[in-house]
Amino acid sequence: MDLFLVPNNPENTVLVSTNGVAHYQIATTKISHGRRVSKIQRPAESEEASVVAEVDWGNWDKPTVVRDCPTIRKNAGCGVLASDFLYKKHQFSSSRYFLGDDMIEYRWKFVKGVGCVLIRCDTEEEVARYSFALSKEGLYAGERKSRLRIQPCSVELDLIVVSFLIILKKRREKIGADNLLCAHDEDPQGDGGGDGGSGSG
Repeated sequence: MDLFLVPNNPENTVLVSTNGVAHYQIATTKISHGRRVSKIQRPAESEEASVVAEVDWGNWDKPTVVRDCPTIRKNAGCGVLASDFLYKKHQFSSSRYFLGDDMIEYRWKFVKGVGCVLIRCDTEEEVARYSFALSKEGLYAGERKSRLRIQPCSVELDLIVVSFLIILKKRREKIGADNLLCAHDEDPQGDGGGDGGSGSG
């Protein structure tokens, strides 16, 4: 399954399939004290049923929190810290892990010249890949677009999308959107040879 980011901005975008169907919408609003909240929604019969998650982005004194996402196993009434949902295994690693609703662990990592890749940890199979690539078919045929390609898998699609958007937004803040897909892979194995980032959110 291919989902294109239109526009290429993880805080305000629509994830559109090859045939032009909108599968997810992300809208970000500012709240008090300069904080921002992103609402991730998908088509549904009601507003309440459409909400996949809300991400309350952190700042210098408060961490990022994910709310209203029932597919996150650690989720409680007040939400879950993004650093608990997407956790590190090594202090200096840039890779982030999460536990799927299928009880399998997954790892997001950035690969030089490729983009952002999601790996199933027990088999090392690629589950998803974010890249800027030429589309060969469908609505965007012949255009270079930011694309999230998701393989058939056992993990809930909502979890892939929510974790991906958090990872992408945090990465862009750190290195800039223009450098995202050409960044050096500082932690190719996801085992601690990372970039020194220690952000908690």
